[in-house]
Amino acid sequence: MPDGILPLGQAIVYLVIAVIMILVAIWQSRSRLTMKQIPLIGVLAAGLFAAQMFNFPVPFGSSGHLIGTALATTLVGPWVAMLIISSILIVQAMFGDGGFLAYGANVINMAIIGALTTYAIYYFLPKKWKEDRKKLAIASGFAAFFSTIFMAFFASIELTLAQSAAAGLIFSWMLILHSIIGVAEGLITFAIVFFVFRAEPSLFEDAKSALFFTKKADFETEPKFRIPIWAGIATFASFAVMSIFGIVASSNPDGLEKTFEVLADNGIDVTVLESGIFGFPEGLGWDILSMAIVMIILFFVLIGFSYLLYRFRLYKFKKGKQTVQENSE
Repeated sequence: MPDGILPLGQAIVYLVIAVIMILVAIWQSRSRLTMKQIPLIGVLAAGLFAAQMFNFPVPFGSSGHLIGTALATTLVGPWVAMLIISSILIVQAMFGDGGFLAYGANVINMAIIGALTTYAIYYFLPKKWKEDRKKLAIASGFAAFFSTIFMAFFASIELTLAQSAAAGLIFSWMLILHSIIGVAEGLITFAIVFFVFRAEPSLFEDAKSALFFTKKADFETEPKFRIPIWAGIATFASFAVMSIFGIVASSNPDGLEKTFEVLADNGIDVTVLESGIFGFPEGLGWDILSMAIVMIILFFVLIGFSYLLYRFRLYKFKKGKQTVQENSE
């Protein structure tokens, strides 16, 4: 959501809620991640940013892109997923995609609502589905579909509060378009989750513990920080695939932008303010360059966060070891 849509007071309320939830997510993430999942954070952030840059066409002259909240929630749990999506959104705002004042609303819709909706769907799964990686992958597709609709629903509420005269148009267009986008989101999420669980079965066990809070991090074993080769390969592969996709990507307005067009056609003025710190000229080549720069930034920022998490784990391990030695003496 860009700046200029939401009244200042409304935007500030959303920003406060978002900041509180981000702090809660940071606190919860300290003891939820396994060391194997840590490199996945950087890969997910870089890959999801790339996937969000280029759109695929959908009916009614609109387009959509992978959001990835359900995907991230499935692989690393809801709290870490909130941090990943929130990080992507702030970097996007710096490049003029989404607003700074609207950042709180975007975090609520795409990070918080998306992650909590996905978690709620997993929570009510039958036990057999939770223990089967194929069935959990199928569930991830449904979670992605419904989370996309719920994100659009909450965004519609925010838009309606800002444009109260247009409730019918906002809800109908937002939900119809994002229901179609949600189908693609579900299929892509299922395919990626199925591949990841099949390629690295141990990540399925880690995902279960993160999703269902079955165990906390192991503070009794000395942690080791390493960035495996596959993390770099996966990040580069995401860049390569999305660069190729950019050649055939749709230039149609996305679901939100199409809704703004419909409102304008019905005489309801929607003012969108330009924002962003950095900018690049128009063109596919510049889009690919900006994607590469941001993917590198996101990868290393999230790896930096992961390193801080590692230092926290190491501190807890050494402190626990020292306590055991003191008690034995």
